Amino acid sequence: MSIVEERLATLEFYMELLLKQMDRSTFPWDYLIIKGKLSRREVQALYQLCEDLSKEMEKQKAEGFVTFSPLLIQFRQALPPQLPLEETIAALRTQGHYVQLMEAFQKLIKKK
Repeated sequence: MSIVEERLATLEFYMELLLKQMDRSTFPWDYLIIKGKLSRREVQALYQLCEDLSKEMEKQKAEGFVTFSPLLIQFRQALPPQLPLEETIAALRTQGHYVQLMEAFQKLIKKK
């Protein structure tokens, strides 16, 4: 094992230890990012999707729509496979990311 690989393995070990200490009730989204080993690019892509879906939801609300199932489907399809849908929605909402969109998604899921 090279020095770089050893250092990387050590850092991964440290991250595992820190993850165990993380307050999941306060930072559930951050916890999911680390646990799911998401890259910065994956997280940024998800944020961009949420931004786009939020704008679309506002547009649809203005047009009189009351259900946003197609937006939830789009979100689910774009979600990295290591992120559970309901847990991700709750985590984003808890940490204050796209709250209105996540609340709309939670209402849709509860109806099913």
